[in-house]
Amino acid sequence: MSFFQYQARDASGTTHRGVMEALSEQDAARKLKSGRLFPVKIKAVKSQLKRRVPEECIIRFFFDLSDLLLAGLPVDRALSLISSNQTNKRFQKMVHELFESVQGGSDLSGALSQYRDVFGSLSSHMIRAGEASGTLGPILKRLAQYLEQRRAFRQSLISSMIYPFILLSTSLVSMIVLLVYVIPKFAQIFHDLNQKVPFLTQVMVDVGAWLKDFGWAVPIAIAVCFWGGKSLLRRPEVRRFVDRCLFWLPFSRYLILHSELTRFCRTLGTMLESGVPLLKALGLGQELMINSVLRESIAPLHHEIKIGRSMSDFFRGHSAFPARMGTMLRISEEQGNMGAGLLSLSEYFEKELQRTLQRIMTLMEPLVILCTGGIIALMVISMFSAIFGINDIKF
Repeated sequence: MSFFQYQARDASGTTHRGVMEALSEQDAARKLKSGRLFPVKIKAVKSQLKRRVPEECIIRFFFDLSDLLLAGLPVDRALSLISSNQTNKRFQKMVHELFESVQGGSDLSGALSQYRDVFGSLSSHMIRAGEASGTLGPILKRLAQYLEQRRAFRQSLISSMIYPFILLSTSLVSMIVLLVYVIPKFAQIFHDLNQKVPFLTQVMVDVGAWLKDFGWAVPIAIAVCFWGGKSLLRRPEVRRFVDRCLFWLPFSRYLILHSELTRFCRTLGTMLESGVPLLKALGLGQELMINSVLRESIAPLHHEIKIGRSMSDFFRGHSAFPARMGTMLRISEEQGNMGAGLLSLSEYFEKELQRTLQRIMTLMEPLVILCTGGIIALMVISMFSAIFGINDIKF
């Protein structure tokens, strides 16, 4: 995605300016319209080297800033102390620039907006709400907890895939060694004796010879497909087609739906608990959705709420979303605690997704072992057929 600078007006004629992330100018305009903003001017921000900062530094920054503000320190003094304790030089420079901006008269949310690519849009909205309500310290702690939960969720997905990946990698290396170096040794005996190589052994020899001559092209082809696919996915029409295909398949639909709803409910719930207005929180929650099919499905929600309808009725009337979502939101609306209800839903969807992924990984381990074991067994049989064939050679 790219960043676009926009100028837009709302229904009352008020001008809004800012920077947003989108696939293209058309995608940025669509996002603005879904938030009931009418674009006046959209311009792509010139690409710069992305400022990469470890996520641990950002989470620790918000925790430390929250603790210092709750202890009674002013914002500029807290930023000065945090800057002096940073070990990451790049992030230390950023925090020092934040300190200079705040000391120069800017509020914290305005200073953070200069580093939207580092801190994200969510941080700016929540901090602005905290500044307006006078609860900046608690909101910063809630923001840090949200980022920590999001990181833990992402790491749990990655860690569940490590063992099958290692197993598959070692099996592939073993197969390549057998095909390229071991099996050809047996075939060479037959060639030296001018005898016909057994069929299965010959097949393995041909595969090994191809890998030896053209194996270098395999990683290049994979890299070309990967980068070419990423380039194609930047096109909105291609991305929409892929998202629609993935959402049509029952298995991938379940994983996409639960991961997207986990992110949406946690983001929306955190912002509502922090005092961000519902319509603004919905706009940001929709922007954070990756799957374009779900993002388009949830786009009418902004208008439904604006004309006075409830969120629970929208989700209950939409077959794409689980029935539990509409039921739990209805209870939260009756209790007047929508933020807590959304956070509870995010925990539920996250646990369901983790349980499903754990089952998949549990099934994948024996499946990988059976598949790779079967291929290696075939190679071993080809070697034994060559060994037994040597006994039949007439000298």
